[in-house]
Amino acid sequence: MQYSNEIFFAIAALMMWGLAVGSYPLIQARTITKPEGFWYAGLLLEAASFTFFASASIIHLKLLTLANISLLAGYIYLATYLRSLSQPVSRQFQWIVLLALLIIGLSFESLLQFGSFMQRVGFVIAIADLCLAWQLWELRRLHKSGIGLPVFLIITIIAQFILATARSIVLIYVDPPSTFHIYQEPPFTVAVRWAWFAFMILSYVAMIGYRINRLSAQRLQTQLENNRLKVELAHQRANQIESQLLASLNALAKARDNETGNHIIRTQNYVKNLALGLRKLGHYTDELSDEAIALLFKAAPLHDIGKVGIPDNILLKQGRLNAEEWEIMKTHASIGETVLTTVEHELDGNEGVIIKASKIAGGHHEKWDGTGYPRGLKGTDIPLPARIMALADVYDALVSERIYKAGWSHEDAMNEIVSKKGSHFDPLVVDAFVLEADSFLAISRQYEDS
Repeated sequence: MQYSNEIFFAIAALMMWGLAVGSYPLIQARTITKPEGFWYAGLLLEAASFTFFASASIIHLKLLTLANISLLAGYIYLATYLRSLSQPVSRQFQWIVLLALLIIGLSFESLLQFGSFMQRVGFVIAIADLCLAWQLWELRRLHKSGIGLPVFLIITIIAQFILATARSIVLIYVDPPSTFHIYQEPPFTVAVRWAWFAFMILSYVAMIGYRINRLSAQRLQTQLENNRLKVELAHQRANQIESQLLASLNALAKARDNETGNHIIRTQNYVKNLALGLRKLGHYTDELSDEAIALLFKAAPLHDIGKVGIPDNILLKQGRLNAEEWEIMKTHASIGETVLTTVEHELDGNEGVIIKASKIAGGHHEKWDGTGYPRGLKGTDIPLPARIMALADVYDALVSERIYKAGWSHEDAMNEIVSKKGSHFDPLVVDAFVLEADSFLAISRQYEDS
């Protein structure tokens, strides 16, 4: 029986050291002394325990003290690791663990000197059962916290608890040993102990599998987080480029606009209020998200950027344009669309402020009945941003004073726009205008030309 025990513990030790070497890539050396690495510390302690058990009868029986202390320390460290998965393990708690191991070691050494074999076995099994019960308690806490561990790990811990308890019962009540030498236990109790330690080995196999899956999930999460950060940085960079480009285009639009700077401020606020009004009425809600409305607000100042292509003698003419000049002036819509479409392609066609601005520039002079320019689009063939801008632009033109005309009153401008509902303007946009009429008046007064 002595040789059988030695062979068993030697094989068990080799298996545990093999698991330790094989799972070393799963752990960072500096974390072995920290709670997140205690599972590996437990594995090393159990491997050392089996090594001491295998060599005690050959070298010296004093090694049994180290064997049993390492065995119990491995249990305690594994339980502490399980605890760390659901809550932080304080430094004070770690010192308590070390103190408990010191007390266990001194107690076992005392029993080795003055106690009986049964007392030593009973002491070790009692501490082991307490540690296994602690592990099961921590697994229960993890389950309640939604942290799942392998079912096989739970089974191995329960099996160890049952077998350790059974070993104690068999030794005391069924098959008491005839000698105090550990290697001369009766065959049945030896078989129970072998089964107990075999399930211990299997518990670490399950733990290593859990660690592999956990690290894989962490690496995947890290990769996803890195990808998210890259996307955010790329998005921020794109927004920065877009903002810089938008600022340049706005400056260009203002430099070549024959209207005042306040015209741009007023119209972009009209556009925003019309969009909000449409959404309040339940119209075009899919197209008028908060993000879309924000883009419309940014895009509105570029509605007349095509005027960069209009000669100064026409653009800056004091008074009304003749028919020929008016035809040239009307080309600003298609020029603006062409300019912004080119910019859009340079930005890889991203759906953003530039693409909305190109729709506004090219379509804000189209009319609902198809009599507008430059393409004579009709109804919903006209992009929604352009239909909104059309009303905002006309309202501002009506209420604003020009060299060749006086500004209309808000009421007259409102009546004019309502009269062209379904001919010049989208009927739903006119309904939104009526709803937001007071805000239009407030905006026109707030940003009135000086």
